[in-house]
Amino acid sequence: MSWINARRLRDGAIGALVLLGVAACTWQGIKPDNAGPRRLYISGKSSHVSDKQIARIAAPYLKASFFDVDTDALKSRIASQPWLTDVRVSRHWPDGVVVHVADHKPVAAWGDKSVLAADGQVFTPDSRPKGLIQLSGPKKDSAKVYAQYRHLSGILAGHGVHLASLELNERGDWQARLDNGLELRLGRDQLAARMQRFVRYALARPQARRALAEAGYVDLRYSDGFAVGGSRHETASASHEESVG
Repeated sequence: MSWINARRLRDGAIGALVLLGVAACTWQGIKPDNAGPRRLYISGKSSHVSDKQIARIAAPYLKASFFDVDTDALKSRIASQPWLTDVRVSRHWPDGVVVHVADHKPVAAWGDKSVLAADGQVFTPDSRPKGLIQLSGPKKDSAKVYAQYRHLSGILAGHGVHLASLELNERGDWQARLDNGLELRLGRDQLAARMQRFVRYALARPQARRALAEAGYVDLRYSDGFAVGGSRHETASASHEESVG
């Protein structure tokens, strides 16, 4: 009967042959007795995909002889795990395969279910981390949306509010929401200039700021000012209905 003995090797465990801190999974019984054990070495670390999960994925591929292991197919199969990135697979002479993995670094929630990673990739895990800012738009524009979010956040810095969400819709219009619930309608261009005008005439003036306390939205798509409308309760309810729908 076949059995699996998995253990994580620590510093110096396999000397100069394999990177320090790798995991070694020794597989017995998946090769003929005269072929000896097949080993799986796992370098890197994932907080979302365990060594045992990676070992189970790799098991069928390790049935092949050393030179017949399909490293490309194994890499593709492991890389299909949503949280994993920088997946690399190579043979380890004389009896095994090395798999390197790393986790995506999430920077924002994307759309309804996905996550935007620091490298610009959008992926969809089983569940999303809490506390991420919300970004939305065409997937091909993910890096553009994140860059715009950082730019606009910089303009707001030091004024007591922060961007909670930013959306680029299919028509090319931008819409933001502050962490106090106020919606900002930014239009298609001159976003930085419009946000600066909002800061200068709304956030930097106590009287104007008080007037916006219960407003639902600010429409900044005007060349010489902005319009205020709705109520905070109305926009909050509309946002909730959209998220539920």
